[in-house]
Amino acid sequence: MDINAQVVDDPTGFMSGAAFAHPHAVQISCYDNEVPAFVIAEIDRLYGHLYCSPSYFLMAKEMVGASTYVAVENNAAVSILLYKLAGNAVMVIGQFMNLRAEDINRFAEHIFNRFPLVKMISFSEICKIEHALAYPSHEMTCSEDMVINLPATVRDYESAVGKNMRRNIKRYTKALVDDFPSYQFRILVENEIGDQDIRDIIALSCSRMKSKNIVPRFNEEEERWIVEHARRCGVVGMATVDGRVCAGAIGFRIGENYMMHVIAHDLKYNEYSLGILCYYHTICDVIARGGKRFHLLQGRYGYKYRLLADRHDIVHLDVFRSHFGALRHSRRILKKEIKGRLWLTKQWLLHDVEREEGKAYRFLGSAVNALRTAKRSRGSLEE
Repeated sequence: MDINAQVVDDPTGFMSGAAFAHPHAVQISCYDNEVPAFVIAEIDRLYGHLYCSPSYFLMAKEMVGASTYVAVENNAAVSILLYKLAGNAVMVIGQFMNLRAEDINRFAEHIFNRFPLVKMISFSEICKIEHALAYPSHEMTCSEDMVINLPATVRDYESAVGKNMRRNIKRYTKALVDDFPSYQFRILVENEIGDQDIRDIIALSCSRMKSKNIVPRFNEEEERWIVEHARRCGVVGMATVDGRVCAGAIGFRIGENYMMHVIAHDLKYNEYSLGILCYYHTICDVIARGGKRFHLLQGRYGYKYRLLADRHDIVHLDVFRSHFGALRHSRRILKKEIKGRLWLTKQWLLHDVEREEGKAYRFLGSAVNALRTAKRSRGSLEE
């Protein structure tokens, strides 16, 4: 849909698209079927997360043909959203963004005013909104981001994780050194990271997923992207025995935020908890580098809580023009609700029930773990 709008001169680049006045001194500009170069760094600054960064290879695919919405206040962007029109809906591109209710309200008001035929705006996976929206909406929890708010010093972190964790780290490390005198753990950053180091860690991850009867997610395209992106902003924690990689963690930095992307270890070293060692030493290194947050991403695993991660719920959000519009999408809402409730129940059984108090919960947790082990064993036998 075309629109005639005044184009204003803005040397900063923020307002060089079609400009729209907005109350409270907020200026909005839109770029139809275009993602201007200047927004790439701004999106990273605003949201600081890999899954909505234009540098992420999946985002780069989704950005093709996208339009750009920019809200500017006091000469600084306060929200930037990429979107596509799909019939009577607008689909927002980018995941794990932490948006304020006022950002979503402003965007929705703009979209509904600009595109009269649009009845719904859909955000696929964003951080749970803290306040009510001005428009009818439906949200359903669909994932989580496990985030560690990092202390100022490594010593503070070591104190915070507790005596048991510190004792286990020392015990596992001593056992490795005693049994494998050539054991080493190193932290590599950016240009220090070798291509083969990355590929060896990914190979370990694929082997581990296959052992759990899970189809590996990596393909050649993603491997190539990880290698290239690691050279620009990567941090790798890597354990070796006799010079061979036996465990590793691959993460990326966006500003003061670090995201773990791959974590894996050789199954032969299960009894030494190499995965926990990789996490722990990599987190400590990030603290020393001045990192503020470490994102362990999806998975409500107990060890992430022990590493001091907090769970941040990720939701699928639909915003509707009117209550009547929401009613017209009742089938979609019902399907999302059922799927979401089933997913939440599964996550509770797999990860949360074991932390509940009481014999019944412990029995249920043990039964679920037994079934999971049986399923993985059956998958291994079928290979």
